[in-house]
Amino acid sequence: MLRISSEVYFRTSMAGEYAVEVPQENRRVRFHIVLRGSCWLCIPGEEPIQLSEGDVALVPNGASQSIKATPELQPSNLSDLINKGAIQNNILTVGEGVETVSLLCGFCQFDEAIEHPAIYLLPAYIHLRQKDLGDSPWLSTAMKLLSLEANLRNQGSTAIISRLVEVIFIQTIRQATQNNDLLSNGFARALSDKYLSKALSVIHTEPQNKWRVEDLAKIAGMSRASFAKKFSDEVGRTPIEYLRDWRLLKARRLLHSSSLSIDEIAEQCGYESLPSFSKLFKNRFEMGPSTYRKMTR
Repeated sequence: MLRISSEVYFRTSMAGEYAVEVPQENRRVRFHIVLRGSCWLCIPGEEPIQLSEGDVALVPNGASQSIKATPELQPSNLSDLINKGAIQNNILTVGEGVETVSLLCGFCQFDEAIEHPAIYLLPAYIHLRQKDLGDSPWLSTAMKLLSLEANLRNQGSTAIISRLVEVIFIQTIRQATQNNDLLSNGFARALSDKYLSKALSVIHTEPQNKWRVEDLAKIAGMSRASFAKKFSDEVGRTPIEYLRDWRLLKARRLLHSSSLSIDEIAEQCGYESLPSFSKLFKNRFEMGPSTYRKMTR
């Protein structure tokens, strides 16, 4: 539903007392892959994080951040460095002397009009280290492939790296459903909860049904009151709010990728009234279904 894709910004060649500030930008998930050496990732409001060779850092929500040789250094703005010609042949060169640190930097982007708990409940950063992933073979293998491809610098590497980053991002979310130490996300816990997951599953697969809270509670095997409270606590919205949002997300995807008529899409997403569907869609995405379909095509 989020249509996640990624791109590589550049490699870095850093030396001496380097410090670069990456400004806030939309809601992108920035990533940094340490190819050589070690550095510090500094995010406002968080303790500095030391990154070592082979590590991958993901910084969600487009937050501003700095890459530094030591945490106390004052950073130069990335835009200023770019304007001064710091990027040549897709390599950002910062500092003086022999290169001590090299990173591969880029971002994951997605449909930013979508408010989904898998994204907005992400922590300030995600730090992935090979030594911590011994019991996560898929994620560990993807990390090794990413590091190998990033250092090879062969033809097509950028495309392969972009796809691997997407895989790592999705696997990180998947891992969160099994290990709350990796990612404290209520929605991830809800997906793995033996009660809530049953209700979420029918919402995801059968959004056209006329679900009531009591119906979903029965599927979950809980009382109505207990289910409604637990769902809201973990997912961050009521069951009916989540159902409404999921229906609209499905409609948005079908408008973009299918040839179904708007009437058919409304019906598949649980709306018997086309005017009601159009009104809800416009309230949520600031344009009607017809306008959105024309714009995306």
